[in-house]
Amino acid sequence: MGQPSRFSNIERPPVFPVCLVVDVSASMRGAPIEAVNQALPELRQAILEDPATGEIARIALVTFSSSARVELPLANLWETELPRLDTRDSTDFAAGLRTARTAIEQGIRGLGRGTRFYRPVVFFLSDGQHNGRDWLPAWRELTDRADKFGAEVVAFGMGAADREAIGRVSTGHAYFADDPDPVAAVREILHSVIGSIRSTSSSFGSPSGGALIIAPSPNLTRLPENIV
Repeated sequence: MGQPSRFSNIERPPVFPVCLVVDVSASMRGAPIEAVNQALPELRQAILEDPATGEIARIALVTFSSSARVELPLANLWETELPRLDTRDSTDFAAGLRTARTAIEQGIRGLGRGTRFYRPVVFFLSDGQHNGRDWLPAWRELTDRADKFGAEVVAFGMGAADREAIGRVSTGHAYFADDPDPVAAVREILHSVIGSIRSTSSSFGSPSGGALIIAPSPNLTRLPENIV
């Protein structure tokens, strides 16, 4: 995904763009969204405590219900904190995926001309059933491998989420939280996200140039892969 050894020490290393896409529909109201809000500062702290991650990871945060918002544009977490989230209404995957694509492109362009970057990764979390427009066009645009902004998608489901749909949203890594307790499920998912960001960031320093590495969890079930 990159070869930092080609570049002189005076140049900055490539950036690793990450976009968190979080379902904030009504089913997340109460304890689930509070669990997300408690875990987000922990995610920030974990990134900053790891020099290999803090140096290159740039994080964006998108929420979606029937519409989507960029809650945090792509940012260096040394310079900002992650916001608190509130729930809204229904669940439209298309809104979240389309807004993630916009956040990634705008965020990378905002880093400045000539900034090198690894392939973006989207971590998608939903606990509900998609009930909006067809989301496949937005997904195809987000994951287009011919586009320099095209992203990998790691999808996580919990609660009443459709396992098949979660598998299709991913580009090869999809998981379902087994715990029926939504608070425990949210924490398990975000723990995996934290580990995955750190492991992937560290891998970029390897001779092979790095790879997307998903942190294992005994409480997350791997779903059938969506091969793209």
